[in-house]
Amino acid sequence: MIITSILFNSCDNNDSTDCTGIDCLPPITQTGAGTFGCLVNGEPFFSFGEVNCKYQLINGSYEFIVGFDRMSGFPIDMSILSNRQSISESTFQFTNCDVNNSYCANVVFVSNLQEIIFNDTDNQNSGSVTFNNFDETNQIVSGTFEFEILNPADNQIYQITEGRFDSFYAR
Repeated sequence: MIITSILFNSCDNNDSTDCTGIDCLPPITQTGAGTFGCLVNGEPFFSFGEVNCKYQLINGSYEFIVGFDRMSGFPIDMSILSNRQSISESTFQFTNCDVNNSYCANVVFVSNLQEIIFNDTDNQNSGSVTFNNFDETNQIVSGTFEFEILNPADNQIYQITEGRFDSFYAR
C-alpha cells in the first residue's frame, strides 16, 4: 500500500468564502493547470498549483499518484493512485489499494483525538476515475473521479463527487 502523506509536501487549501459548493472547484481542464478538487459531502476540497503527480515505471510496472495534502481541515489528504496499472484514456473502477493492476483512492482523516487515519476505497465503498487526457509527450494527465469512502474514526461514509484533476506529472 502506498502511504500518500509521506509522498506529499504540505500545502494550504485556499478555501474562499466568496463561493459555495461546486463553484469553488477548479474548472475541468486538460492543460496541466496543476489543479485537484472535488466535493466531500457537498463541501469543496481543492488545490490550485500544489498538486503532486507522478507516473513512474517501478520494478517493471507503472505506478501513478495524483493528489494533495493540505495538513489541516477535513480530510487532510486525498489521492488517486494505481497499483501496477498503466494509464490510458478510459474509465477505471476503484478497488482496494492492495490489489495489483488496479486503481484506488486514498483519503487521510484526523480523528477527534488528533489521530491520523488512512483509508482506501474497497469493494464495498468504491467509485471510478476517468482519464480524459493522457499526453505522454508533454507529461500531462487530466481526469475526473467520484467515490465513497468510510471514515473509520466516526464510521461515516463520505461521498466524494465532482472530482477533477489536471497536472503535469513527474517520471
